[in-house]
Amino acid sequence: MKYLGKKLITLIMTLFLVSAAAFLAFQIIPGDVVTSILGTEATPEREEQLREELGLNDPPVVRYFHWIGNVLRGDLGVSYRYSKNMTEMMPVAELIGDKLPVTLWLAALSMALIVVISIPLGVFWARSGSHVPDAVLGVATQTVMAVPSFFLGILVTYLFGIVLKWFAPGRYVSYKADFGGFLGYLFFPALSIALPKIAMTARFLRNSMLTELGADYVRTAYGKGCTRRRVMYGHVLRNALMPVITFLGMIVAEIMAGSIVIEQVFSLPGIGRLLISSVSTRDFPVVEILILYITFAVIFVYFLVDILYRVIDPRISEK
Repeated sequence: MKYLGKKLITLIMTLFLVSAAAFLAFQIIPGDVVTSILGTEATPEREEQLREELGLNDPPVVRYFHWIGNVLRGDLGVSYRYSKNMTEMMPVAELIGDKLPVTLWLAALSMALIVVISIPLGVFWARSGSHVPDAVLGVATQTVMAVPSFFLGILVTYLFGIVLKWFAPGRYVSYKADFGGFLGYLFFPALSIALPKIAMTARFLRNSMLTELGADYVRTAYGKGCTRRRVMYGHVLRNALMPVITFLGMIVAEIMAGSIVIEQVFSLPGIGRLLISSVSTRDFPVVEILILYITFAVIFVYFLVDILYRVIDPRISEK
């Protein structure tokens, strides 16, 4: 409990510091949000009225505590750029709530592909005693890792969309309209995200296992009569997974933050595209909440990684 308590306190303090830094940073960026919102309809009277409505006349510190208090109560504010109609601004919670499932399902499919393919591939690679599989896998993984993500997305689109016609490129299917079609369309951008991560994870696991195979405990296990299978899966793989879990945690955090390039290539209305458009249009309420979400996603993933460490190796003590 002490271990979890320390991690939770760290999570809360990090969120608080990041929220304060993000909010105050956007207060000193040059430009006038009110003028940006009103555009050609801006008049001194209308500008002053809108500033009062948005609370922009208050000091930055006052605005921050008012904002963070509303966030803690579940009120994420309203978007400066998106609206339900000509007179009503769209709530940030509603806007993000519509985009977030796309990013989360994309992350889930990507991670499923990464784990299901890379772990067996890495184990096979480490166990392979032949130079041919080692050379082939080495060249293949190095090549996939070197291909830029946007180009890989284009290749997947061309092969599976245009040549094989397994999906219609650019014709995104909403999860609200057809969930099965939505998952079917997401598979291909998930594959584009997963391929280089599969190569990196398999290579990382293979190197980690080879390092463990040279340890003294492996020779001791063989000396006690343990079979190769038991040594590989009962000892070597268990210890080799420790650094791999950290690496996978980094991948999860990266994907959950929104795969901006892949979302652009496959026309996915996810968090990544929303963040880029909100930054370019100075939609600060949306950007601030997205920064909080990304921060929480990263910290929470590493929190789960720490827990997995203790599950895999109970010898890790509370410090």
